[in-house]
Amino acid sequence: MGDKKYYWLRLKNDFFKRHDIKIISSMPNGRDIVLLYIKLMVESVDHEGYLRFSDAIPYTVEMISTVMETKPVIVNKALDVLKQFG
Repeated sequence: MGDKKYYWLRLKNDFFKRHDIKIISSMPNGRDIVLLYIKLMVESVDHEGYLRFSDAIPYTVEMISTVMETKPVIVNKALDVLKQFG
């Protein structure tokens, strides 16, 4: 295994049944937003819940778009929607 670290991301088994996730999924590009949300959670695991390229550099929309292979317009929409739902 070498020097790789492994982390766990726990989601409740009803994650996709949550009202907020159902509402987001039903929006235009909603499934892309939910997938991006999960990708962002995974990315933040080894940074104690923060989205950071490194300890000193937080991600920008453009960086998230590149790293997550998602269009910037989807990243912007996702960030707005996720903020709205807390």
